Amino acid sequence: MKPMNLLVIMADELSVKTLGCYGHPVVKTPNIDSLAASGARFTSAYTNSPICIPARASFATGRYVHEIGCWDNASPYTGEPKGWAHRLQAESRRVTSIGKLHYRNITDPTGFDQQIVPMHARDGVGGPVASIRDELIVQKADKLAREIGPGETSYTNYDLDIAEKACAWLENEAENYGDSRKPWMTFVSFVSPHFPLMAPQAYFDMYPTGSVPNPKVHALDGRPRHPWIEAFRKYVPSDDFFDD
Repeated sequence: MKPMNLLVIMADELSVKTLGCYGHPVVKTPNIDSLAASGARFTSAYTNSPICIPARASFATGRYVHEIGCWDNASPYTGEPKGWAHRLQAESRRVTSIGKLHYRNITDPTGFDQQIVPMHARDGVGGPVASIRDELIVQKADKLAREIGPGETSYTNYDLDIAEKACAWLENEAENYGDSRKPWMTFVSFVSPHFPLMAPQAYFDMYPTGSVPNPKVHALDGRPRHPWIEAFRKYVPSDDFFDD
């Protein structure tokens, strides 16, 4: 196969169950659908972790969470073990990131030659409050249930900046790197639709109240009763999102 430039686009908490190209009857995702139509669409892919920092560390290394020790949002990736970005650097490829990485910090050798508007773990530590450690979770993140509906957030504004920076890089800088033998690789990573569950007004208005069916959820008396699951329910109050 002839080497070629590679652009990887990631979005946080984006589910295939809410994409038109995977058959959702209501949600409109024309740009993603277009990408799917011109490429490969996987039907059996899944994440190695349902938690942000471990999932990104696993994606960076191609290894399971239990192999790299990034168990929770207080265990950010530090560049060890090495991953695909290091391999590309070893082959003299230009490796650029634009947007959210959620690694430990910008100075760790994580395999990128350049990081544009990166987001990393807060204070290099991340979120120990919601981690599964020696005691059950005790702090309830009820604001996740309150911050819902139309509007802008720091995340949606950040995503706009990421998109602008990515377009500018592709238009103005990409041609300065790589050739037919040594192409570049650029990783563009967005935050939304990550919590909070708010969308800009124009997108919110595309789906009138009642036009989108509620997702299937466990009945309150039919949930798994494992103590960690119960504790996480109290931390992230998902019951508050839906009417009885």
